[in-house]
Amino acid sequence: MKFLGKLIVGVFASIGFFIVVLTVAGVYFVMKADNLGPAAPKPPEKIVLQLDLDEGFVEGASGRRLEGFMLQHRTTLQDALIAIRRAKDDPRVVGIVANLTEQSLGLAQIQDVRDVMTEFKASGKPSLLYAETIGEGTGATPTYYLASAFNEVWVQPSGTVGLAGIGIEQPFFKAFLDRFGVKANVIQRKEYKSAMENVTNERISPANKEALQALLGSFFDQIVTGVAKDRSLEAAAVRRAIDNGPLLAQEALEAKLIDHLGYRDEFEAELDKRLPDAQPVEINKYLSFPSSPARPEPKKRVAVIHAVGEIMRGRDDNDPFGSDDRVLSDTMAEAVADAAGNDEIDAILLRIDSPGGSYVASDTIWRELVLAKAKKPIIVSMGNTAASGGYFLAMPADRIFAQPATITGSIGVIMGKLVFGGAFDKLDINWERISFGETAGMFSSTTEFSPKELARLNEMIDAAYADFTTKAAKGRNKDVAELERNARGRVWTGADALKAGLVDELGGFGRAIDYTKEKLGLVPGDTVWLVPYPAPEDPWKKLLRAFEDGGLPFGLMSGLKSLNLLATELAPVTEAGKLMNRRGVQLYADPIAVN
Repeated sequence: MKFLGKLIVGVFASIGFFIVVLTVAGVYFVMKADNLGPAAPKPPEKIVLQLDLDEGFVEGASGRRLEGFMLQHRTTLQDALIAIRRAKDDPRVVGIVANLTEQSLGLAQIQDVRDVMTEFKASGKPSLLYAETIGEGTGATPTYYLASAFNEVWVQPSGTVGLAGIGIEQPFFKAFLDRFGVKANVIQRKEYKSAMENVTNERISPANKEALQALLGSFFDQIVTGVAKDRSLEAAAVRRAIDNGPLLAQEALEAKLIDHLGYRDEFEAELDKRLPDAQPVEINKYLSFPSSPARPEPKKRVAVIHAVGEIMRGRDDNDPFGSDDRVLSDTMAEAVADAAGNDEIDAILLRIDSPGGSYVASDTIWRELVLAKAKKPIIVSMGNTAASGGYFLAMPADRIFAQPATITGSIGVIMGKLVFGGAFDKLDINWERISFGETAGMFSSTTEFSPKELARLNEMIDAAYADFTTKAAKGRNKDVAELERNARGRVWTGADALKAGLVDELGGFGRAIDYTKEKLGLVPGDTVWLVPYPAPEDPWKKLLRAFEDGGLPFGLMSGLKSLNLLATELAPVTEAGKLMNRRGVQLYADPIAVN
């Protein structure tokens, strides 16, 4: 009877699963029916490119995990930059329209978008941005910084412009932890390496305060300078507006920070008047259109590798339910090796947005990049953050690009542990240890490091720091003593890192592409293929593997396998639909031509 009961439950579970899958598939095909067929979709004669800046853009390609099964996906920053650059030279595109209310991008990403918007404005085509409000009840200085890159900024009359400066707050937990008998044992190289300072100190250290003041001061100057240039204002006027902010919409209009007050229907009526017969097209759809006939065929192929998230040892486990925000050493090293060994690839463009992580994992990837550099050029484009291990990955590059607001450097090493022995004493919990070897309990959370253990760990940290600075010095063509002056665990903005010689040039992803073309002997008007590495596996296959050992209800595995077979058979039919939808999995699988 138990078997029969399980069988009945399994059958009904399988039927329910198939109903859900078929329903989703039916909705998907209905929504995308106009995209199916042998030919790519035909573009309108007049296009207004639409940017959803509230939704924002993600680094790298989306859809590697469960998002690969979604009907919609978030646009990648790479796609957005390519689309805007392509639009400026596309005679079909008559303008750009964007919406923006809240900040969804980091400062360096904002500067990436600002760079390509400056190029677009130089084409003479209009760019207009509508915001119901730029921040509501919150500071939104970076949001306005992005908005100011457009020719015209509209704000709803009841809205605000949340210029309110920028700042940072850090909690310090030492006294709190002391209350419970918890102590942090931390070893760092060197004084600016402050990653665990909030558990070791009661207040900010002088070195950390110095670094953060320089960091925020640089950010603030970049914002003021950029806004002043875009709005044709004096820097002093922008600073006064920030000091008086946040501003009512009318006040922002009087300060010449925005151009019009109006509701969305008034904004859209103005668009219809100024850009008649133009059809709005989103980024993903626009990139699916055939290129303009005047656009030359790509001549070279550039591998694009994204290093986004914490750097960790290991390999992608192909878990569709896992996180994309990590850089796994084996997977990343293999991608670099594959790109370097592919004779059809002419250069490697590495996009980094990582705060660092495992030293060993960083070194594994570094080694593969060094080997790859002997075969073809390697160019690095830094995103919001390329610090510590993130900077380690950049060191072998032929040229490093950073935005002025990129957080980079942090050439240092840190390790430690929280010790709960005092807390256990307060709770009358007694731990007993049986071990062999004097250092067997070194990493136990019940006791502090002994003098012998501390001495040994200091030797290890010194070796790691010496290795880091030596490799950084070699990569930057400096002697170690010179490099050491700008290391010591200190973080820098991209603008200050350029002065310190840690990066080669200020610029975003677009500028890195331009330099790569120059490196390959191409002229600015030439196009190249951007080939994503690694190309992720089909999400159906990932889902199958995730369930293979899960003890699924009767019949479910065979059903999933049948669905995967059906998807394979329908692949030729759905290819145009995939291209149209520009889902992340397709972005990785298919190269993109850019100029």
